[in-house]
Parts: sequence; C-alpha cells; structure tokens
Amino acid sequence: MITERFSISIAEVIIYSLLLPIALFVTVRHGMPGSIGFLYLCIFCCLRISAAGLGIASENDGRTNRNNLVWSEILGSVGIGPLLLAGFSLIERVNKNCRPNSSFRTHITRMLHIPNILALALAIVGGIRLSSGDSSQQKSGKQFAQTGLSIFMAVFAIYTLNCLLTLQALSSVAPGEKKILYGVLLAIPFLFLRILYAMLAVFRDSRTFAIVNGSATAQLCMAVIEEMVVVIIYCGTGLYAPVEAEKKKDGGETEKEGQRMQQVNL
Repeated sequence: MITERFSISIAEVIIYSLLLPIALFVTVRHGMPGSIGFLYLCIFCCLRISAAGLGIASENDGRTNRNNLVWSEILGSVGIGPLLLAGFSLIERVNKNCRPNSSFRTHITRMLHIPNILALALAIVGGIRLSSGDSSQQKSGKQFAQTGLSIFMAVFAIYTLNCLLTLQALSSVAPGEKKILYGVLLAIPFLFLRILYAMLAVFRDSRTFAIVNGSATAQLCMAVIEEMVVVIIYCGTGLYAPVEAEKKKDGGETEKEGQRMQQVNL
C-alpha cells in the first residue's frame, strides 16, 4: 500500500535530484568565496535525498526497521541549519559589495554562524534522544531540541532584522547584488514557517507535529514545501545574479574608461 509519507519521500528524491545539479552548477558558476551560500544548498539537497531514501526504505519494510525510520526523521528535521547558513552567506555577500561597505551588517552575519551550528548540533542530539525508547533519554532529548530551536528562532530574528537593515540601505547595494537581496527577502516567510513547524514539534505534545510518526500532511504543508521553495528561490537567484569576478571586471573597466576620459579632458 502506498502511504502519504511514501509518496512525499518519492517526490523529495525526484525534486532534489533535479535541484542538486542546478545547485552544483550555480556553485561552480560563482566560484569561491561567492559560492559558499550555494554550496550549503548542495549539502542540503544531499541531506534531503538521503532522508527521503531512508524514508522509502522504512516504508518498504512496513516501518519495522527502526533505524531507517529514526534516521530518516532526524535527517529530515535538520533542514533549518543549512538553509540559514545559505542565507547568511548570501546576505553577507550583498553587504560586502555595498558602496560604502557595511562592515557592521557583515560582522553581524558572520557572528550568527556559531550559534546556528550550535543549535543544529543540539537539534540533532535532541532528535536522536527523542527517538529512543528510554523515557529519561526522551526527556533530555526534548530539552536539547527545545534549546536548539530557541537558538534557531533567535538567530532567525537577528538574521531577518539584518536583511531589513540591508533593504533600508538599498541605494548603497550594488545593482547586481539587488537580485540576491530580493531572493533572500523572498525566502524569509518560508523559513519562518519551517522553523515554526519545528518549534511546534518540540514545544507541543501533539501527535500531529511529532518528529517521529507525526502527521505527514502537516510535515508536507509546513516543512517539505517550504524547504523546496527556499532552495528553488536561492538556485534561481544564483542563476540570474552576476558573478562577482565579472562584476569587478566590469567595474574596473568602467573606472579605467573614466580615467581615460579625464585625461582627454585635461
């Protein structure tokens, strides 16, 4: 019997298998260091393909293989970290290319990486313990997960504020970087819904939002679709945004042309 969860896993494998080559192309296209944000998308796509593959294996086993089921759910619950890291890198790139450069907003973004990674680690440990059959492990796992999600929410709030400050200084943003800024801003509501789903899973004793054996419909509507939309937005941004090297080259040629014109006038 094909279950809703099985269908979702199949769809994830297909969609992320299509998105992964695009993310890889965008990463290569922009090169280092401009592609760091897109590299996180590649990692995220690999995580989602692995989680969906384990989910399919679990459904084929009639959900009797607990290891496949647990790791599928754990890998499926760590999507917030890589997506936020991708957003951090993209908005940092925008701020670095502002004229004048916004060192304040750039430093804020860099500082967010550490608590984000800490929150990701806490969420993974919490997910592992919550899936345990031991009640004491489940209790400590819930505490780990709640702490991790609280940090995620605080990091997301600061990140959103930083993006809005960048938008306020839109006139100083380089023309090519505005596409990246708009993409980052467009992804924020979907990231919020994804974090909200995770918080409901660990702060409410609800069967609907449970990490393991929760509602497949709730997961689809508040997590799976949102993650796909964010990845598509970021990939689309990477395809249409100019490469930093090309921008600098164009800027350098414009500056040289301006200098030649000045010499002619003299």
